[in-house]
This record gives sequence, structure tokens and C-alpha cells, in this order.
Amino acid sequence: MFLVLGLILASVLFVGLLIYQLKFKHVMEVTRDLGSAPTWPVAGHAFHFIGRPPHEMLLKLRHFVDTYAKKQTVKVWLGPELNIVMSNPKDVEAVLGTHRFIDKASEYKVLEPWLKQGLLISRGRKWQNRRKIITPTFHFKILEQFVDIFERESRKLLQNLDRECQQQAQAGFDLSDWISLLTMDIICETAMGVSINAQTNVDSDYVCAVKTISMVLHKRMFNIFYRFDLVYMLTPLARAERQALKVLHNFTEKIIVQRREELLCANSSTAEVVTQSTDDTDVGAKRKMAFLDILLQSKIDDKPLTNMDIREEVDTFMYEGHDTLASAITFFFYNIALYPECQRKCVEEIVSVLGNDRETPVTYDLLNKLHYVDLCIKETLRMYPSVPLLGRKVLQECEINGKIIPAGTNIGICPLFLGRREDLFSEPNTFKPERFDVVTSAEKLNPYAYIPFSAGPRNCIGQKFAILEIKAIAANVLRHYEIEFVGNAEEPPVLIAELILRTKDPLMFKLKERVI
Repeated sequence: MFLVLGLILASVLFVGLLIYQLKFKHVMEVTRDLGSAPTWPVAGHAFHFIGRPPHEMLLKLRHFVDTYAKKQTVKVWLGPELNIVMSNPKDVEAVLGTHRFIDKASEYKVLEPWLKQGLLISRGRKWQNRRKIITPTFHFKILEQFVDIFERESRKLLQNLDRECQQQAQAGFDLSDWISLLTMDIICETAMGVSINAQTNVDSDYVCAVKTISMVLHKRMFNIFYRFDLVYMLTPLARAERQALKVLHNFTEKIIVQRREELLCANSSTAEVVTQSTDDTDVGAKRKMAFLDILLQSKIDDKPLTNMDIREEVDTFMYEGHDTLASAITFFFYNIALYPECQRKCVEEIVSVLGNDRETPVTYDLLNKLHYVDLCIKETLRMYPSVPLLGRKVLQECEINGKIIPAGTNIGICPLFLGRREDLFSEPNTFKPERFDVVTSAEKLNPYAYIPFSAGPRNCIGQKFAILEIKAIAANVLRHYEIEFVGNAEEPPVLIAELILRTKDPLMFKLKERVI
């Protein structure tokens, strides 16, 4: 009996040593000169993070970068997985500015149950083909149509804010709740051509399913046990995710089938002339060209996209255009509330462009004239990038500016940390929109130090869409209300860096009707 146990233990030890010799010994040797915090055997740096709340994990990572980095690079072992965080803009350019590192890091796997192989996650030829057919979606002629949706949905937001304004307590209210519902309404209508009325029906199945998925992503990011698929699949959280995904996927598939039938019935090559479906009443279908319509008419290798192909991209568009924009808009209002002079300049510019009539609708051409508002948005995204961490997977061992990076490594690039570097931005913790004014600013900005929309061939395809949406919402809200932050303006918000940047505690605001 003891002999058998001894043989088993010896075999396990032999296999472990063999794996170490074949893989980890080489990896540790070639990365020996990279900066590193103290590690434990097997666990690596994981013990620094286990049991900590999410906001402390971000602080710990920042501590690693500030304290242990060599040549602005630090390695983080999470068990057997090697992660290398790079903070030198030259390294950032080498990673993001090339097709060598197109594959996304392991962190993005938590999105696969929802997005499958959509543009955010896909790689290789599939990514290239999809990127090629999706790019025309953001042509200015299409964006012009989307501005009408920004205008209409932001007016619904004003109705909700009016009710909040009338009943708001001294402690204020959480503006991000309403902003999140607004961006959900906008992205559903621009992506699928349907209205889900999230701002007026906050308890609908679709809205609840999106909230569930957001909660699942948050927990899977910060609970180490949920990162193991075999363990996770047995949990109540996994069951909740499956139920939410069923709602989201069924809704998208229903719209795809309905829209495809409409196009066939219309016998047209464009989606501009579509007959009214008898089943439109339950989804509020609109007649403008939507992201979905373009996909339905697209071909790859002379073959139309399947319903699954289209669902992947529509769901990806939904994910990337909802929480990311809600985060950016909330932090925009936070910044201009903290800096009343910047808020005053924004309002002056908005009134000079749109006039004194607060009912004047925003348009594509008018939004493009809001230069100072644009500067405030850029400065907000420097300080609070919606996507705080970008990740790439190294498929083959390579060299980046003299550093050997082993195959299988995750490279982490943190726009949040880059934007707060004093050697890259003067007074990095101060809101200074003028720094982005190319005419008057003396600051010379490194294009790979400011990357809120990533950079290179895999940059955010929807950044023009995002800026227009933020401008439209800012223009309508600021024409109606003065925004005041309710909280300690001397203390910066405590941040949580999951896939989307959030605050530990809600940012609370008070509104006062603006007199123009």
C-alpha cells in the first residue's frame, strides 16, 4: 500500500518537475530581469490579491507598477499564468500599433458566453473580415441618422431628471442609474432598430438580463474561484447567467429573423425601404438604417452572414456601447460639476451653437461645432478611461524593445495609469481640458500615452459614435440643468477597474434648473 502511494507521489513529482523544466524554467529565465513584487511558490503574486475587495486590487496593481517596475515594466504571476504590465509608451506602441498582437488576453474569456466570437474577441481572418464589413457602419451618413436617436432618447432622460429634481433629497441622487438606462435605449435602437424603452420600463426582462450579466462579469473578475470554469458552472451565479443569456440571445435572434424577413418581403438591397411588420408592436421597430440592417446586407467571400454571425456582432455592439458610454458620461458630469468654470464654458458654447431655445434639437453638424465640450470629454477620458485595462495575448515568443516576452504571456496596458503619469501629463490629477487644444496648448501629447479608445489596428471602431453621443447628452442636459456634485470634492472617487471603470460608491448629484 505504502509502496503504491510512494510510486504515485514520485510520479506526480516527476511530472511536475518535467513541466517545470519544459516550460516554467525557460519562462522565468527569460523574464528574470523584469520587475517583480515578492512571490510565493505556485501562487505567484496571487496572494497579494486574494481576499481583497476590488478597489484594493487596483491600488495593489498601481503599487506594483510604481514600486517594482523596471524600465516601466512589471510582471505579475497569477498561479501559472504570466502577466506583464507595460507602461512605457514605446512599448505600448510596439504592442498596439502592430498586427503581431491581435489576440485578446485571457481576461476577455468571461465575455464569450454572451458575445461568442464577435469583433471584440475574435481574431485572425475572422476578425479582419468582420472589421472590414463593420467599418462602414460608422460613416458620417449613418452617424447623422443616429444623432436623431441620441436627441430623442436624451429628451426622455430629461423627463426622468425633472422628476428627480422635484423630489431630490439633500444627499442627491445617483445619476449613473438613469444614464445607464439611457445608453441602453440608445444602443438597442442604433444596433437593432428597436426601442426597448429601458428608461420607462426599468423592470423589463431585457433590462434585468443586462443588469444580471453586468453583475456576473463583475463577480467573475474579482472572485478567483469563479475563474475556474468547472467550479463556476456549478454555482447559482452560473445558472443566473444562463437564464440572462437566454433572454438576451432570444431577443436578438427574434429581431434578426424579423428584420431578415422584412428585407426579403421588401425585395430591396437596402434597408431604407422596409414594410411595416405586423409584429412590430412588441419591439417598437423603427425605420432608420440600423447596425443590424448593414450586417444583413453584408457578405464575406460572397456569402451572406448567418444569423449566428450577426448575433455575435449585434451583441458585441450592445456590450461595447452600453456600460462604456454610461461610465464616460457619468465621469464627464462629475468633472464639470467639480469644475464650475468648465461647466460654465460648456454651457456658453452650447448656447452659442444651439441658441437660447432649449427645445432646439441637436444635429450632427451642430454637435461637431462643440469644440470646448469635446476638450472636456477628452480630458475626462484621460482621467477616467471607460476601459481601464487593455490586454493582449502573446502567441509566439518575441522581443519588445529589448525585453523577451514568452509565448502564452498576457500583456496588460493600463490607460488609467498612463493618463495619471506626471511625466506624460502636467498636473495629471487636475481637470485641464485646454491641454487637448492643439492650437493653444503647449503640451506635446504622446499618441500612445492617451489611449482611451485603444490604438492601432484594433482600436475602438465606434469612437466617433461615442463622442457624438456624449456631446448630444451633455448639450441637452446642460441646457436644462446646473449640475452639482454632492460629496467630498477634495477626495477623488475610489475606483474599481473591471472590464469597465466604475466607482466603489455611487457618485451623487443635485440638479438645479438652469436659466439661460
